[in-house]
Amino acid sequence: MATTNEKVLSHIHEDVAFSILSKLPLKSLSRFACICKLWALLFENPRFMDMLRKNKLSTHSMYSDTSLVLKHLLPKTFYDQFWYLCNGEKYDNKVKLDLPPPCKDNCPDFHILGSAINGFLCLYDLLGKVILWNPETNEYKVIPPRHVESSLPYKVTTDYIYFTLCGFGYDHVGHDYKVIRHVTFHSKYSTYFKGDTPRSNYLWQIYSLRSNSWRNLEVDMPFRDISIGLEGSEVYLNGMCHWITKAYDKYVVSFNLSTEVFYTTPFTLDMCKSYEILYSQRHLLVLNGSIALISNNSKAIEYFHIFILAELGVKESWIKLFTIGPLGCIYRPIGVGNKVDIIFVKTNDELISFDLNSQVIKEIGVQASRPYGCQVAIYKKCSFRLENLCANHSTGA
Repeated sequence: MATTNEKVLSHIHEDVAFSILSKLPLKSLSRFACICKLWALLFENPRFMDMLRKNKLSTHSMYSDTSLVLKHLLPKTFYDQFWYLCNGEKYDNKVKLDLPPPCKDNCPDFHILGSAINGFLCLYDLLGKVILWNPETNEYKVIPPRHVESSLPYKVTTDYIYFTLCGFGYDHVGHDYKVIRHVTFHSKYSTYFKGDTPRSNYLWQIYSLRSNSWRNLEVDMPFRDISIGLEGSEVYLNGMCHWITKAYDKYVVSFNLSTEVFYTTPFTLDMCKSYEILYSQRHLLVLNGSIALISNNSKAIEYFHIFILAELGVKESWIKLFTIGPLGCIYRPIGVGNKVDIIFVKTNDELISFDLNSQVIKEIGVQASRPYGCQVAIYKKCSFRLENLCANHSTGA
């Protein structure tokens, strides 16, 4: 079969074949590599990769009429928090945003979970408070907490409870907004029901806006690694939440909000060489409608490698699409802009954008606190109101 396919391909001009193949979905393209030797070497061909990059970076509908939400802390502070809605070629048109009242109580630092969906951002603090907020309408909803002890499958007296928010997204089947969290609890004394075996000290919970309630999830999957940064460890795309795990051999977990089925996709060796594992840094993002990962070595941070995931659960489907660099004085990426660009923090705390098409660097004109004082999210205005979905809720304006 391979010989026949290669004979057929020999009658097609290489440029024509490359042009057709470069426009295929990445999932199909990665599977076609098994058909014949010529196609197996496609990702090593510079001309084909140039075509693939050009098509991958073409204008995507997800960027139409969008702005950039920018959250940053001033250098050397943890309390002076500023939020802006940014537009313009250099994001120089900045409109200051005023967070809703619940974000001003107790904890001064809120973070963005996942992506903006239908105009709503999911904000959270490290104390467990979660708020849905639409900057366009100023509508917000405080997600009700759940008493963890009442949801455990056995009696326990908790000394310490820790929440790790792992995803915010939209269930297209149930037409519902959902939040996923991992709950870890520690206790000196636990009382089990008669006949029970010792249980684990963690559980998964999912919140439904439609029912305005939390419930336990019957899953056992790795939770999000926030040690690599509160930004860049989780994203949302097409009904699924994705996050980088806390496991030593890191991989991406993808959770389907409709079916509640999850997939795990390990990293390939060139994304994390064994002798460099302690110095590898990774940042998960959505690039033009695809799950992508930026990887670099913290000891040589001037080079950044961007991989695109073609098929969930298939380790070999990671495609190395870009190598950016050398870029001097770059500290780390913080996300994707709405112009198919990557937003970076420099070592002097300034923010810049790197255009993947033109390879041009633009200064944004913002200084922010390192290492984890910045976040960005692509935002599209929407007047959708939560009351259309959930009858029992409290809102403010």
